[in-house]
Amino acid sequence: MAAYFAGYCEFAVKCARMKEPAPSAMASASHDIECEFCGLRNEKIIDPKILPCGHIHCMPCLASHYEKNKICWCGLQSCGKVYKMSPESLDDYDVDDARLCDTRIKIQQHKHQATSYCTDCSMKFCKEHLEHHDVALGDHHTDSMTWYMSNESQHKPDICTKHENQPPVFGCKVCHTISCMKCVADSSKCEKGGPHDFLLLEDLASSLLNTIKTEESTTKDGEYERLFKEVSKVQSNFDDETQAMLLLIHNTRDSQLNEIKLKYDTLEKRLLENRQQSQTKIADFIEDELLKQWISLRTKKELLETETTSYPPAAIVREFKELKAELDRIAKEDLPKLKLTDQLQLKQTGERRDMELEVISACHIIVKEQGAPPVQFPKSLTRLSSVQMPSAPLSICHYKGNTYIGLRDNTVSRVDMDNNVTNGFISTSGQVESVTCYKNKLYTLSHSSPLTVSVYSMEGELITSWEHPYHIYFSDMLVIINDKVLLSDPPNSRITTYSLDGQVLHHMPCPLTVSSHVTIRSPDNSSLILSSFTHSKICKIDTTTHEVMWTLTQVKRPEGLVSYGEYILLTAHNNKTIYIINSTTGNIVSQMAHRSIDAGSVPSLEVSGSTLILPKYNSKEVSFYKMN
Repeated sequence: MAAYFAGYCEFAVKCARMKEPAPSAMASASHDIECEFCGLRNEKIIDPKILPCGHIHCMPCLASHYEKNKICWCGLQSCGKVYKMSPESLDDYDVDDARLCDTRIKIQQHKHQATSYCTDCSMKFCKEHLEHHDVALGDHHTDSMTWYMSNESQHKPDICTKHENQPPVFGCKVCHTISCMKCVADSSKCEKGGPHDFLLLEDLASSLLNTIKTEESTTKDGEYERLFKEVSKVQSNFDDETQAMLLLIHNTRDSQLNEIKLKYDTLEKRLLENRQQSQTKIADFIEDELLKQWISLRTKKELLETETTSYPPAAIVREFKELKAELDRIAKEDLPKLKLTDQLQLKQTGERRDMELEVISACHIIVKEQGAPPVQFPKSLTRLSSVQMPSAPLSICHYKGNTYIGLRDNTVSRVDMDNNVTNGFISTSGQVESVTCYKNKLYTLSHSSPLTVSVYSMEGELITSWEHPYHIYFSDMLVIINDKVLLSDPPNSRITTYSLDGQVLHHMPCPLTVSSHVTIRSPDNSSLILSSFTHSKICKIDTTTHEVMWTLTQVKRPEGLVSYGEYILLTAHNNKTIYIINSTTGNIVSQMAHRSIDAGSVPSLEVSGSTLILPKYNSKEVSFYKMN
C-alpha cells in the first residue's frame, strides 16, 4: 500500500506541474505570433484565439481538431495541452493582451499594463490588483514582467518519451501511464493486464491529488491523536512535579519564617529588658542627683528674688553678693554624670534586614540640652521612585521607616522602605485630611460631620477617637506638640488644643485660621508655621505669646509645607517649584524644581532624612525625591 501510495503521489505531482503556463511563448506572441497548425503569422492569422495556456491559434484550426476529438489542443510542441472546451468559448486574442493584467481582463475592467507575475497563480497583475493579491495570498511568489518575459527555459513541460516533441495528453487511470496522442492510437494492454482507461491529464491529476489529500488527512488524524495522548501525559507529569516543588517551597518558606520570627522575638525581648533596666537607672539618677541639685538651685534663686522690705539696704547687698557667688559656683560646676553599663547596640550583619544585638562597653551620658543638628542646604531634586495610590492622597507622615498616606477614599495606606504598599491599612469615617505619628501611635483627622480625630496603634487597631465640632475643608492642620494635639478652628479664628485622649485644654487666637484651606506645621516646640491657600499668606506664630513672628506673601496659593532643619519646604498650587524658606526670617532663600512634579495640587509634604516625599493629588501617586 505504501509503495502504491508513493507511486501515484509522484505521478500526481508530475501531472500537476503540467498546469504551469509558458510565459516565453506569450512573450513571443506579443511581438511575433504564429499558428502552429497552419503556419499563418501575425495579422494573417484568421480569427486568432488564445488558449488558457497563453498560446494563439487560428479559429479554423482549433475548430477542425474539436470536430474530430471534441477537445481543444495546443499545437505548440513544447506545450501540447488539451482542454475540454469549444473554440467558440475561447477569448479573442489582442496583440497587446500578453502584457495586460489578467484580473482586469477576466472581470472586464479597463485594461491596464501588468507589472508583476505570480509563479504560484500563473497570472499577471497590475499594481492595484497586485496589492489585493499580496494581502490575500502573502505567501505566493511574484516576479517582475521583465523576468516573466525572459525565462522561457523554466516553463518547458514534459515531452513524451516514445514520440519526439509530442506532449503528454492522457493518463491511464489504472496503471498511471502518461501518453501522447500517438501513444493513445497505438495503445496496447495496460500494465495491470486489462485495457487502458484513459483520462485527460488534468482530470487524472485532480483525482489523484484528492486521493493524496484524503490519505494525508487520515494519516495526520492518527498522528495528531497519538501526539495529543503523549502531550496530555507529559502535562500531567509536569503538573505533578511542579506541585511537589511548590509544596517543598512552601514548607521551606514556613520553616525559615518561623526561625526568623523566633530570632527577632528573642531580639525584641532582650532589647525591651535592657531598656527597662536603663529607664530604672535614669529615673533613680534624676530623683537622687539632678532633682536635689535643681531644688537647691531654685531655692537660692527664690531667696534672691524675694522682696524683703524689712532688711536694711546694706544687708540686702551683702545677701545678694553671697547668693550671687553661690550661683556662679554652681553654674561653673559640671552636671553629674549618668553611668549605664552593659548597653545593647543594634548592628546589621550582611543583609539589610539581618540584624543582631551586641553588648557595648560602659558609657557615661552627660545630661545636656542640645539643638537639632544642622541639615545640608538642598539645591536640586533627583527622582528615586513613585507608588500608585487607589485614591487621591491628601496628607502624609513618615515614621520609623514607613510612610503613611491619608486618602480621599476614607483610608490610610502604608508604604515601607522597599516601596511595598499596604492599601486599606486603616479605614476611617471620612476622607483623611491629616495623618501624623506620635509616640508609637497614629493620629488621623477624618472629614466627616463633625470632624473626627482617631488614635490607632502602629498595627492599625483603633484605640480611641473624639469629635472636633468645627467644619474645615481640605486642610492638613493636625499637629502634636509636647503631648498636646492642636487643631485649626476657622469659624472662631483660633486653634484648639486637646490632650492626647481628646480633652479640650485651651484655645489660642489665630486670625490666619479664618481660611478654610489652611496647613499647619510645627518647626519646634514653641512655634507654628501656617499657610493659607485662600489668602496666599504664610506666617510663623509663637505658641506662648501668640505673636506673629514673620509673614510671607510672595507665594501664590500655597499648599503643602514641611520643616527641614532651619528651613521650610513649601509647594504652591499649579506650580512645579519647591520653595526653600528660612524658618527664622521667613525669607525665600532658594527654589527647587523637577519636571516630574505635576502642575496641580500637592496638599502635603514630608521629609525623611534627605528624601522628600511628595503626594500628587491629580495623578493619585506618591513620589520620592533625593534632595541634593
